[in-house]
Amino acid sequence: MATKKRGKKIPREVVELEVEKSRLNREKSMLVMNKSLILYFCFMFVAVLGFINGYISRTLLNVLIVMGLAVLIVGAVPYIKTMHSEESRLNKLIDIMMRQ
Repeated sequence: MATKKRGKKIPREVVELEVEKSRLNREKSMLVMNKSLILYFCFMFVAVLGFINGYISRTLLNVLIVMGLAVLIVGAVPYIKTMHSEESRLNKLIDIMMRQ
């Protein structure tokens, strides 16, 4: 009688905890991304209104635009990294589950 050697079976609770942990990481990165988007639009709003009403110069307008873009980049990079790592982590978990 031939026996098949299989890997360790992962309990359902462990899988649910891994998925929940992944969900929490994604939510945290979404919060950072949302905050950076809010700051970006605040910078743009202040820059445009200040420039139109003559409160700020062109130089300060350019500085505010660059700072807004920097905030957007600083918020987007961790978001993209987290999404990529969580996607690969979930794909590995799915592969393990499909092999069993």
